[in-house]
This record gives sequence, C-alpha cells and structure tokens, in this order.
Amino acid sequence: MTFSPPSLPPAGFPAQQAYVAIELLPASAAEKRCLAQVRRHVLAHTHTPDLRELAGAVKKLLGSAYEVGCGSAHVWVKRAGEPERLAIIADRLTTAYRDWFEPQLPAGAASPTSRNPHRRLAIPG
Repeated sequence: MTFSPPSLPPAGFPAQQAYVAIELLPASAAEKRCLAQVRRHVLAHTHTPDLRELAGAVKKLLGSAYEVGCGSAHVWVKRAGEPERLAIIADRLTTAYRDWFEPQLPAGAASPTSRNPHRRLAIPG
C-alpha cells in the first residue's frame, strides 16, 4: 500500500485552478493594493495540487491586519477582528464565488464555472 501526502491530489484528479473572489468592498486604497497583490500571486500559481499551500504567501502579503485560514479546499481572508469574510481563494472547477461588484446569478441558474451544477457551492449573497 502506498501513501500520498495530503497535499497531493488523488491520482487521476487535475490540479485545482485557483482564483480569488474579493467579497467585500476594499476599505482603503492600501487594502485594495494588498488584495491586488494577492490576486496577482494566485494568478501566478493558478494550477496547484492543494490551494491551502497558498495560505502562507497570502498571510505574508497581507500582514498582521488580516486573518488567513484554510478550509478543506480553500483559503479565506478576514480583516482582523471582523466576522465577515473579505476574500476567498477557491477552485474554479468546483466553485463560483463572485467579487463584491459582480451581479448575483438568478436563483437556480447553473454556475458557468462549476463542473457539476448539481453539487456547486452556494454563491454568498
């Protein structure tokens, strides 16, 4: 029996296609620049076996004014001390999070980025 580290995708599965959705309006020009840096970094590492590997670099880019954490297959960003998520880094193949300025999809509409419309995650409202 062979063992694969958890950071490697199971055999036969593609690498995750990372993207950033900024879910709240940036609070300042400085925050907007930091989030743009995060977006550039993620775009430079779009195909990655495990999105959680991006968390350290995101934390370094944003600094101590932000909390950065991981779920099973995503990275979230919050302003320190605030409950709402500022941004999420997720897999384009399985999720459809949207930037704060993008219109919401109509209820029941299939996500243009979801591989399986029956198992997509809900779009935050």
